[in-house]
Amino acid sequence: MKATVSLFAALLLSGAALTAQAQTKLPPRKPVAPRQKVVIKEGAATMKDGLVMKEGKVLYTQQGQTNPVSQPVTLVNGTKIMADGTVTMADGTSTMLKEGDMMSLSGRMTTMAMKAEQDSLMMAAKSGKKGKMKMKSK
Repeated sequence: MKATVSLFAALLLSGAALTAQAQTKLPPRKPVAPRQKVVIKEGAATMKDGLVMKEGKVLYTQQGQTNPVSQPVTLVNGTKIMADGTVTMADGTSTMLKEGDMMSLSGRMTTMAMKAEQDSLMMAAKSGKKGKMKMKSK
């Protein structure tokens, strides 16, 4: 009994000692200028980062800057895109970009046919028609 009382007292004193330690005061935070908002001009077309075939030219967009491709571009997965629109995948297969085809910087290709199919599925989901595929609404 005496041992448990002394153990309890020792734990109580050590807990009180831990809570009684002085805390250092942090220096005040420096004021930071707010980030400027990006203003997009009305009617200006924006594109996600990636490559797109437009009017027979391959355009490369990265961090909001769009430039025509003049040298081969190699993506993170090993896919190479030439200035004429020839795409050599990492596995060695080749294809040609058609007008409106897009490729993300990770190497995922989206064709105009795929976009048209997605648009038609979205329209069907919005109109309430039920098809083979169900779309999740946000």
